[in-house]
Amino acid sequence: NTTNLSFFSYLLVIYCSIYFGLSFIVISYFKNSYSKLLLIPVLFVLSEIFKENFFYGFPWVTFALVHSSNNVILNLIYYIGTYGLSYFTILVFLIPASIILYYKKSPPSIILKSYILVLFCFILIVFRFENIINKEKFFLNVSMVQLNLSQINRTYKTTPENRLKQIIKIISQDNSDLLIFAENSYPYLITNLKDLNFMANSLNKNQSIIIGATKKEDSNFFNTLISIEKNNIQEFAKIKLVPFGEFLPFRKFLHFLDPIVGKSDFRPGDNIRLIKTSENLKIIPIICYEIIFFNDLINKKNINSELLVNITNDAWFGDLSGPYQHFYLSRMRAAEFNKPLIRVSNNGISAIIDNYGFIIDYIPLNKRAIKNSQISIPHFLPNLIYYHPLILVFLFLIFIVAILINRRFND
Repeated sequence: NTTNLSFFSYLLVIYCSIYFGLSFIVISYFKNSYSKLLLIPVLFVLSEIFKENFFYGFPWVTFALVHSSNNVILNLIYYIGTYGLSYFTILVFLIPASIILYYKKSPPSIILKSYILVLFCFILIVFRFENIINKEKFFLNVSMVQLNLSQINRTYKTTPENRLKQIIKIISQDNSDLLIFAENSYPYLITNLKDLNFMANSLNKNQSIIIGATKKEDSNFFNTLISIEKNNIQEFAKIKLVPFGEFLPFRKFLHFLDPIVGKSDFRPGDNIRLIKTSENLKIIPIICYEIIFFNDLINKKNINSELLVNITNDAWFGDLSGPYQHFYLSRMRAAEFNKPLIRVSNNGISAIIDNYGFIIDYIPLNKRAIKNSQISIPHFLPNLIYYHPLILVFLFLIFIVAILINRRFND
């Protein structure tokens, strides 16, 4: 029914390409080749930042994503953040071009110093793995529940009553410390958290459940993560909503997109991004694509949390590349924030990832399964997230250096 609106996907590609086009326009004003080499990584990273912050933008595919499957280089993100890792990536890829220029003539010393910067980054990686063993730890028994319901099953083929019976049966047979279901796994609309008391009463004293649901307050709908314990039920409503998915921007002017988005919007929540269990386990709750907003997940109130929990639903993408891409985007946050991550998706890929980005256990895409695992929670998880914005100062200084070299040297 929405085939005639497919051209919007091409408009998105054109829109994103504008930022790189602007980068090359800026580069065209520089005549010195070495200045251009210095500018390319700076401007490309700035284009990432601009795309993230304008017109409902988001940090989707950054250059740093190149290393999301590399256990070694990925850990550089702990020190320099996503933007820093993007800069490092482009800098390394430009080395062959700089060698060609070296062959022609002697380079400015700043180019040679960039090699030293790359070497320093590798030293940081070595230092990161030198501290990989933490003596004081506690272990958490976790169960990931991947129901693997297609969108058609969720809507038509499986009744809410049968889905709830499946969920209750899984809970009754599980003895893990933490049992996690995916985004919107709960089949009924929730209007009051007390509606879930029947689930809380069936739990063991030290057992917790996390499950995604839709909650309605007055006439507003919220995409919600629910944490359920014996005598405590908490909620976190999704803050970062998907434009054109969970809400329609400028609905007054774009109402013709209703067949895609629907006629009602979700509302963003205003909760503190923190769930604290009765066992004093502090969890950062993250729903769906919120996991890519690395600048907005950590704050003073949750920085000392021990665990990231990301619930999502990738059934929209079937067997295509989307679920894999989203999985690797999530994996980056574990290494960047230095916190273990549990990701549970309705259809996969669900996984447990340690604070170095290593995959401890996982459930493959489009497989119905319940995976029981044990995750190690280090007591000491230092975080450098507040230092990552310093990359902006670094980019500014490199930009100034490029201007000075352009004025002084002629090709």
